[in-house]
Amino acid sequence: MRFHLGSSLWVSLVVVISGCKKGCDTDAVPQYPLTDGQRAWSVPYSKDAVLRFRNASTGYVRSYRVTTAENKMDGVSSRYQVCPQYYREYSWHLLERSDSTGNSENKELKFWVSTAGPTRVQATFAIGSTTVEVPLQEIEDETQILSPATFAGHTYPAVWGGTSSTLSSGSQVVVMLYLTKADGLIRFEERGGMVWERL
Repeated sequence: MRFHLGSSLWVSLVVVISGCKKGCDTDAVPQYPLTDGQRAWSVPYSKDAVLRFRNASTGYVRSYRVTTAENKMDGVSSRYQVCPQYYREYSWHLLERSDSTGNSENKELKFWVSTAGPTRVQATFAIGSTTVEVPLQEIEDETQILSPATFAGHTYPAVWGGTSSTLSSGSQVVVMLYLTKADGLIRFEERGGMVWERL
C-alpha cells in the first residue's frame, strides 16, 4: 500500500485539528451575553420589517426591508488557537432598499451590536459607506442621558443622535443620524441637505 507524502500530511493535519476541537473545554470558557437592554436595540430590525422614510421638501419616500436578522453566541479565538477563548453574543441586521435599487450611499442600512468582553459592548450603525459608533454601553448605564425630540410631528421620549466621521465625498453621504431603542432609526441627514424622517 502506497501513500503520497501530501496525503499523509493532510490526514495528520485533519487528525490534529479534530483532536484539538474535541479537546476544547467549552464549559470553562467564559460567555458574555448581551443584557436585555442592549439586545432590545435590535428589536426594531426583526426579519422582514420595513422602515420607511420621507423627505418633506420633495415628498419622496425610501423604504428599507430587513433581509438579514441574526443573533447568536459566537466563539472568539486568537489567530494561533483553535479553541475559543470566550463566547460573545452579537446581533447583526441588514436592511436593503425595497423601493428601488438606490446607490452605494443609500442602498443598505446595517446595525451591529456585540459584547467584547465582560464589561464592554460595541455597536455601529451604517448607511452606505457611513458608519457611526453608537455608545450603547453608556446609554444603558445611564452615563449618557437621552433627551426627547420631535421629528415629522412625532415626539420621541429618548433620542440618541450621532455624527459620522466618514470622509467620503458626495452629497448623499450621511452626516447625522438619530436612533431610539423602541423605534430604531428615526431620522438621517445627508451632506447635501436632504433630511429623511421616519413615517
